[in-house]
Amino acid sequence: MPRRFAITFAAVAALLSFAGCIVTTSTYDAKVREVETLRDAYASSNREASRLVGEVEALSKQVAEQKATIEGLSTQAKKCEETGARSAAK
Repeated sequence: MPRRFAITFAAVAALLSFAGCIVTTSTYDAKVREVETLRDAYASSNREASRLVGEVEALSKQVAEQKATIEGLSTQAKKCEETGARSAAK
């Protein structure tokens, strides 16, 4: 009898020790959905970042072009002022 009790006790103890390791299907499915949601959000964030990098590059080119235009117009204005000053001096 004591041997039978010991075997039963050992079997019950083994089952109880593994009960904490069992993951239910619903918990697993919930975690899979959470991972998929996070993966989609990460991919969306990367696409948005890439789009913004492209937009920054385009705007930087516009700024450089406008600075060049301003410099050209400043040069023309100085020439006009010099020409006007020479005409007025004569």
